[in-house]
Amino acid sequence: MSRFKSIQTAYRCLKKKHIPFWVLDTNTLTVSYYNADTDKIEEKMYHSDSVKYHLSFSASKYPDRLRKLVNNGQIIAYLDDLEQKVADAIDRQVQLWKESDKEYIVTVENGDIHKAAQLENCLIYMARESVFEYMVYV
Repeated sequence: MSRFKSIQTAYRCLKKKHIPFWVLDTNTLTVSYYNADTDKIEEKMYHSDSVKYHLSFSASKYPDRLRKLVNNGQIIAYLDDLEQKVADAIDRQVQLWKESDKEYIVTVENGDIHKAAQLENCLIYMARESVFEYMVYV
């Protein structure tokens, strides 16, 4: 289990102990952070493969980078940005391929929705492979 905790701590009144402001758990894809206004620990969970694979890869190859993001309180913004950029890159690549793939164009013109969906899924997985290589495993 890879857990990264921020160096800075806060005194939690309810528990009467010091806790880290930020905690990243790479196994559960969860970022926990202390909200001083409410004196509660809040969590943000991620579900995308891009975040899952990136955290796993980064924890094994670049743990200092994750530790720095957690310590600076930038981990949520970083993961949100990564997730959005990866999704946008996949969408852009799929759209480019859909506009130029003759089989897909003919299938859509013929109204074969089932085959068009199958071809689009294939394009999505092809795009994921190349986008993950350049954006997730870094």
